[in-house]
Amino acid sequence: MYVRQIGPRTVLPWAVVLLCLSVAPRATAQETGAPKALRAQYDALMADFERVAELRGDTATSTKARRGREAMNAIPDAQLAELYRGIQRPDLSAAVMASRVMVKQTSTQAEAKAGGLVQTLSAGWPEPVPEPGGCAGVDISAETRYVQLIAKETTTAILAAAAFVCTESFLGTNGAAACIPLAIAADIATGFFDTSTFCAAEVTVNQIDANFRRLDHLHDDLGNGVTTIVDNQTANTASIIADANANTETINVNNDTNTTTIVVNDNTNTAAILTNATANQNELRDLILRSQIEADLAMVDASAVVAIYALPKAQGGYLDLVRTIVAESIAKVAATGASVGNAPAILRDADAAKAGGDFLGAYAMFRRAYKAAGK
Repeated sequence: MYVRQIGPRTVLPWAVVLLCLSVAPRATAQETGAPKALRAQYDALMADFERVAELRGDTATSTKARRGREAMNAIPDAQLAELYRGIQRPDLSAAVMASRVMVKQTSTQAEAKAGGLVQTLSAGWPEPVPEPGGCAGVDISAETRYVQLIAKETTTAILAAAAFVCTESFLGTNGAAACIPLAIAADIATGFFDTSTFCAAEVTVNQIDANFRRLDHLHDDLGNGVTTIVDNQTANTASIIADANANTETINVNNDTNTTTIVVNDNTNTAAILTNATANQNELRDLILRSQIEADLAMVDASAVVAIYALPKAQGGYLDLVRTIVAESIAKVAATGASVGNAPAILRDADAAKAGGDFLGAYAMFRRAYKAAGK
């Protein structure tokens, strides 16, 4: 048992306070149901201890907890009442609360498959020394060890209070038999606490040892790494200089090649641009010429004729183009479903005149056919 100094005041842990409350003044005559309450508390406590032991795979402790429950059930009510009166008002409620927390924490650990050491997976790193086999599955958290301490102190205090009574005989029966369940409870609670405390210390020592060996491992790695870095730096410097010289030569060769390629490509693009410009120029010229021819075809029959329009291509004129324009106009109007009148017949007469060498007459009839199709 220990105390902590906070300034001038002395504060006891609340587990010790609960322990002190478990031993109170003698029971009064009105507390005839108290022995039954003690039996129920004990049964709940040992059931929790049995469950914790099962979750940890501790069959020996699980069996011991069952034996304790059987021993308590075997005590007659009258003998238990005598034992209760001999002990100063024993109360296991604090231990039961602690055991409930132990079951919950142990169940959570079992579901998460927790426990044991956290192993570092870095290749080549020294690992902690394995924990003792008996520590496998033991919850070593501070919270668990604290509630185990509560259960331990409560059960051992009640057993200590019953020590004198257990040396006597009452109702013609050996009183020591009535204390067997209390001794089992105290033994199990103490075992849980001592095991967790031992395993926690082992884990701490193993981890400290592993940290020291890892620092030594890291020190050696750093020393080897510095040597490797210096060697690599020297080799890389020479490699970089050689690569730079080779790349400079490659750049010069590529520059000459690319200059030639650019000049050739520039000439090709210039020729393509000129060709495209000429084509566009011719297209614009042809569009203007066609517009002028159609404007002349739309003139009245008696209007003057542009001579070059009435001459065939063989003589440097555009009579053939005139004929094409008139035929296309008639076909386009007909395609819309509109009437072209006698334009086809006039076109045939114009073709005959053209074929007979009457170019001026042919043009006059082309003009009439063009206007007839537009009516």
